[in-house]
Amino acid sequence: MRNAFFLFICICCLTACRQGDTEYSDEELVNPEEVMAYEEDDTLVLKKIPLSLAQWLDYYHQIDTGFLLKNFKASGVTLHMDVLQDAINSGSESDFHDLFLNSPDSSRYLDLVSYNFLVERSAGKNYLLPGDPDQQVVLADRNKKIKKQLMYHGPSQLAEIAEWTGKESFLIGMISQEENMVGLKAEIYFFHLKDSTFTNFLLNHVVPLDSFRTQKSSFLQQYFTTRNYELK
Repeated sequence: MRNAFFLFICICCLTACRQGDTEYSDEELVNPEEVMAYEEDDTLVLKKIPLSLAQWLDYYHQIDTGFLLKNFKASGVTLHMDVLQDAINSGSESDFHDLFLNSPDSSRYLDLVSYNFLVERSAGKNYLLPGDPDQQVVLADRNKKIKKQLMYHGPSQLAEIAEWTGKESFLIGMISQEENMVGLKAEIYFFHLKDSTFTNFLLNHVVPLDSFRTQKSSFLQQYFTTRNYELK
């Protein structure tokens, strides 16, 4: 299992933010005096659960009743991302424009798909095909014309959702296959761009792999359908 974040890592006290709907500005969502308020085992506080996060939680809750936001606990470290590697140019980013996740002011976007998928359009339908087995998660700034690599994962890990919670904050939901092959580990990463930090919230148990046999389709198949794409 390969997991390279290419971040400058510094362990320090925990950070967190109180956030809400993306219609508000980040200043309204985050009280600067509360940014350092979370302690180990605290849960992420949101005024409202964003749509894609709600879909992600609902999907896994069908096979694991403990897959709830309250069971994601702060892991005990805050990681700084002061130094990020430039994103790898896949050469096909423009094909995924309508799948980019835009910040509330549209100055930035998150890209989870252009590196590890291919787009095929046929008979008025949009299809996503598997591309590279690895995944690159990109944070791009349109005004500065830069693209940075937030995460780079091997095949055993996958960032499945991302959601802006303010113009300067967003979260990413990720699953990882355990090395013993018995289950999946789930995590929510909360990023706060103003102080260049992110905090990891880890589900307090492993999701058994056997439970997935009851599902007719994967989370990504369902998710991309809501974005007018079919996953092949």
